[in-house]
Amino acid sequence: MKIYYSGLNASSLFSNESGTIVYLDKVTRVPFPEITNMEIGWNYILLWQNEDLFISGILDVKQEENPVKLIIPETACRRIKYALAGKENVTILTTENNLWQFNPYNKMWKKINKFISISENIENEYIVKIDGERSVIALTNIGRVFNIPIAVEMEERVKFIDMACGFDHTILLAENGDIYSMGLGTRGQLGHGDLQDSDNPKIIKALAGIKVSQIAAAGWHSAVITIEGDLYTWGWNTFGELGHLNSDKQVVALPTVVDFENEEGNNFETGVKRVQCGNNFTICSLADGSFWGCGSNKFGQLGISVEKITTSKKFIPLELNKFLDTKCIKDFKCKEWGFCLISE
Repeated sequence: MKIYYSGLNASSLFSNESGTIVYLDKVTRVPFPEITNMEIGWNYILLWQNEDLFISGILDVKQEENPVKLIIPETACRRIKYALAGKENVTILTTENNLWQFNPYNKMWKKINKFISISENIENEYIVKIDGERSVIALTNIGRVFNIPIAVEMEERVKFIDMACGFDHTILLAENGDIYSMGLGTRGQLGHGDLQDSDNPKIIKALAGIKVSQIAAAGWHSAVITIEGDLYTWGWNTFGELGHLNSDKQVVALPTVVDFENEEGNNFETGVKRVQCGNNFTICSLADGSFWGCGSNKFGQLGISVEKITTSKKFIPLELNKFLDTKCIKDFKCKEWGFCLISE
């Protein structure tokens, strides 16, 4: 397994004679043995060696010389299923479906009490995904959502199968392909055509009847891909992270389809396969295997030299298309101010 990274960096794994390299403006292979996965935090990264999890970085505290293995202080559980790299804590979901939080600043562990009540007469309900920035959102195997520890209320029973979170908002993919959103809407990130907040999931009417296959969110913007391969984005657009051609709008409160331009400036038809959002940038892969990005490149998070470009208000082809075999790329992630590729 090969994993590459670009963007803001605090890990001593990326160093030179002057010390830690603050930003990487080209995708660089992560020099960690037997690495199998990676999660991006604000000033640290999480590195997987199969079921073992390591942390490296943190600009605000003394650097560790090497990545440190995280060991849950519970003798009955040593296996980690999922890890969320939050700003204040690393939240860990174990194979026994317990939640733990690790504070990387004071090195303290805290167990999150059980919040799925057995009195609700729901058998074998357990967490399948966690996400979030300022709070932790959990999705269960039966499609319920918790703003931990409180269950999110719905007027009608809807089964959610995926979720994605920004700073203050969450978008949810329902089993039937509908999209809901909740949280703060002050930057149009909920997609309801206004700047109002929504405490509970509310269907995005602008996408009604359009079946969505994948969702993404970060910072104050959101993105979805339809089953036909169309890409819609909405929310804050200060750095062009929505990728809307010929638009100077800083707030787009309704999902808007994205058009792509080739080097000659002509629109072309393409199918978008996957999309991921960082705090102020967006990256997607197309049906032909190429990768495109838009928004801020201040820290090289688009994998393009900062000297060449610092922002792009439209989707542009990324330089990795030239020197990496994109057919070997199994997955990619954007988070905070970084971008990583997972390759065979």
